[in-house]
Amino acid sequence: MTKQDRQKLSILLVLLAVFGLTAVLGYRMYEPSTTASRQPAPEAKTSANPPAPSDARIRLDLVEKSEGSEEDIGKKNVFQYRQASLSAAATKPSSQPGASLPATDPVVIPVPGPPPGPVTPPPPPPISLKYQGYAASRSGLTAFLSDEQRHYNVIVGEVLMGRFQVTQISDKSVEVEDLQYSRKQTLPLLK
Repeated sequence: MTKQDRQKLSILLVLLAVFGLTAVLGYRMYEPSTTASRQPAPEAKTSANPPAPSDARIRLDLVEKSEGSEEDIGKKNVFQYRQASLSAAATKPSSQPGASLPATDPVVIPVPGPPPGPVTPPPPPPISLKYQGYAASRSGLTAFLSDEQRHYNVIVGEVLMGRFQVTQISDKSVEVEDLQYSRKQTLPLLK
């Protein structure tokens, strides 16, 4: 055997080993897992008189009970809330003059509660601007306002963010009107 044949044989053996390992691992991957603590499946409890699969019948003996029976099976209107059942004797007029009708339970009709009060909308959110300071000039006071992200230099009558209008500026506070909710809020000077 030449050196080249031995090399080809060793490559063949390595490829067969890789193929065998791949086949074993592939088989084990799709093999169902087994556990030592597997519980047996619980047995289904059956009734003493199970119905047959084709035993679809109406039990007329329950529906056609006598009129004076305690059970009113089939005589209730299940679509009405707490309606008392009427016996057949009460629905039939009596043929004897002067015979009184049997007493029946009164029909219970649910009374609705008082209507809910008017729904009040939640209060508008507070204006999130802060009055940081002011500067005096020939044209009047300029207020320095800020929110979480920006700083604004405003004068009386200016509208911020298309929503807040500055209506009054003093050295102690700024009055801002929320145009969306039509309300005013006074912002005190922060110290």
